Amino acid sequence: MKKHLAVGLVFLIVACFAMTLGTTAAAKNIIKVAHDQTSDPYDPVNAFALVFKSYVENGTNGAYEVEIHPASVLGKERERLELTKAGAIQVNLASVGGVSQIYPPAILLNTPFTYRDDRIVAKVLESDFVYWMFQDMEKKTGIKSINVFELGGLSCFTNNVRPIRTVADMKGIKFRAMDDSQVAMFKALGANAVPMAWSETYTGLQTGVVQGQVNPVSIILNNKINEVQKYLTISRTILGGHWTVVNANWYNKLPADVKKIVDEAFYYAKLTSSGLTQIIQATGYDALKSLGMQITTIDDAAYAEFRRLGRTAVLEWAKGQMDPAIVNRFVAAVDEIEKNN
Repeated sequence: MKKHLAVGLVFLIVACFAMTLGTTAAAKNIIKVAHDQTSDPYDPVNAFALVFKSYVENGTNGAYEVEIHPASVLGKERERLELTKAGAIQVNLASVGGVSQIYPPAILLNTPFTYRDDRIVAKVLESDFVYWMFQDMEKKTGIKSINVFELGGLSCFTNNVRPIRTVADMKGIKFRAMDDSQVAMFKALGANAVPMAWSETYTGLQTGVVQGQVNPVSIILNNKINEVQKYLTISRTILGGHWTVVNANWYNKLPADVKKIVDEAFYYAKLTSSGLTQIIQATGYDALKSLGMQITTIDDAAYAEFRRLGRTAVLEWAKGQMDPAIVNRFVAAVDEIEKNN
């Protein structure tokens, strides 16, 4: 992937919106930002953190210093959430699946075959339903939510068995499943599901314990999944997104002028991640093709069948995990957005 194509997006936003670069004053306040992805500046998650860091440090003239802790160095998903609640981490960029460990309705955003395209994704992530979830989650967990941002587009299937164009092509392939919702999806599609931590997935694919996985193109590239997978399907499967959560006590006690800077930093960081996602999708498929992957696309007719089976199974699974009224409210919100767009 030609990473220099992304330079303009990440650093132009910093240059345009960051305030004076004076940092002569010693930093008095540390903001720890933790996430689970690589330290590559062109990774959408780390780019989010970098823009947040630059905007906050420059905007406060160095009074606040942002430390970025990538690659789960401060703990795995559940550990980082607990550290965020305790105040040891101020800002945590967590996967939707990770947040669902403490707040089950979050997993609804990962309902497969729900988003026709990236425009629908963007509108859902700014919907009243998502902001209701933010408020509900804070009431139930004590952890405050800021936004949900994209990290590489809607996810793709990869596997080592055959190209996938229809549901029938899924039959019998052993896919790594991130959680029980993905287990339900793969079973409904005729595939086999093997629950597996992300940290074990590369080796699992390499050794044949699993034959396939599902992730956005950014994660496929940054984690070199192409080295252990032959076929990629542009399938629009699951939202590639991360949930920005913060320690509520820390956030609420920020001075008003600093909170304004922090909020603007979150805003521009999200813009960066969304824009970088589009660059990655525009260049990533060609990059993976040049690295030897065979790429196919699910057409609209096949997508409808994937949605009928995969989405339905996961929604039924979700109704057993939470109040069915919440599930129905989510579906209604997405369907309304899709109808109007």
